[in-house]
Amino acid sequence: MHTEVCVLGAGPSGALCARRLTELGHRVLLVERHPFPRPHVGEALTPAVRPLLDSLGLLQAVRDAGSLAPTWSCVRWTDERVRRVRLPAGTRGFTVCRARFDQLLLDAARSVGVAVLQPARAHRPHRHAEGWEVPLTTPEGPRILSARFLVDATGRARVLGGRVTRTGPRTIALYAAWRVGTRRVPPTCLEAGPHGWLWGTLLPGGEYRAMAFTDPEQLRRPRVHRSFRADFLRGLLAGSELLRELAADRPASAVAVCDATGYLDPDPVAEDRISLGEAAFAIDPLSSSGVDKALQSAMAGAVTVHTLLGGGGDRRAALAYYRDSQRASVEQHTRWAGGYYEEHLPYRDNAFWRRRARPLPVPAPEPAPRPDLAALMHRRVRLAPAGRLTSTPCVVGDQVAFRPALVHPALPRPVAYLGGHALAPLVASLHGGHTLAETLRAWSRTMSAEQALTVARWLYGQGLLVPQP
Repeated sequence: MHTEVCVLGAGPSGALCARRLTELGHRVLLVERHPFPRPHVGEALTPAVRPLLDSLGLLQAVRDAGSLAPTWSCVRWTDERVRRVRLPAGTRGFTVCRARFDQLLLDAARSVGVAVLQPARAHRPHRHAEGWEVPLTTPEGPRILSARFLVDATGRARVLGGRVTRTGPRTIALYAAWRVGTRRVPPTCLEAGPHGWLWGTLLPGGEYRAMAFTDPEQLRRPRVHRSFRADFLRGLLAGSELLRELAADRPASAVAVCDATGYLDPDPVAEDRISLGEAAFAIDPLSSSGVDKALQSAMAGAVTVHTLLGGGGDRRAALAYYRDSQRASVEQHTRWAGGYYEEHLPYRDNAFWRRRARPLPVPAPEPAPRPDLAALMHRRVRLAPAGRLTSTPCVVGDQVAFRPALVHPALPRPVAYLGGHALAPLVASLHGGHTLAETLRAWSRTMSAEQALTVARWLYGQGLLVPQP
């Protein structure tokens, strides 16, 4: 068997990357170990996933598959008080049946021509002169697959191996599903406890998912071995304010335990291979963003692979782009999670909370009020002194290439484009020799006057457009 690109793992990241690469003209074989549909945790999707699903033409299909969009949630986190949080329409995520959701993504990949080999177990791949050899075990017997490029989307199994860097304390998750019937439980909830936190949500099939996140040593205590998992989880629920009613019954599914530790692969991409989703990194589960990050990783990975395979971009830029984007995503989430753990007060001196709490950086003081932008129309303007242009890897259409981007301490990341327009030639004209009105007229030669004014307002709002002294 031979293919141009072999994608190992048909979860969200693997299925989406395979689909996108096929749309970009590559021959892709997607290998999945398990028959679908198959159960999987990670049922919560944040609101950030909506635009991506919509652009993929899958948003309505996800809704039609019985997903739920909770309108309120219960939170008991910063103190002992239970807060009922209303979720406005624009801030609601989804709760999905992962078996159906993953099947939808796989069917969408098949619909554009992705070849799927399922079930088939991939063993450790080996490099050869022209790419990779992947030993497979299939129902028909062993096979060898040759591929020019290899995509590892096998999650924490990480079939390509290699070392990872932990980004947080070791964490485990215990979980099961309950039949709730008439029991009063919130549609979704988050609750802090002495040695970890609980999360719960109503599932599309009518069952209720409850998960407990704690330190691994909690399961190393006497009498908390495999046969006592259910009693241990029920004990945690019994001490809960929000989920204690579940503790009265045994769960409808076996209590499972999985690793929930955050980590980062420091080298997730090379000229002939890439790691996606949890094969590349795993974030703290506190944000329920695992599936969202996997989908984003797939899209970034697809454009990276396309460039590496000769899509017309810059290979050095593609490698830098993927490494930088994955690392930035992990660092941003790690800071957020540490700050959210820091907000918890009742058990903050316990080991679980001490290990995870990280104060957020002190925000910069509010800048002094500035005059309206119109006041600068007849004054000469320039770029703020700390602003500069630097070469940055960017997605340009379906390729990755180096482009000049604006950097400044006020910006969280370099910015190369604004509203589809390259910033570099606009910023280069801000040398203090022209008034704002003259600058806007010059910019309007390549865009509409309204777009030019929008760019100026953005620069001014960020503190990057200042009057010449």
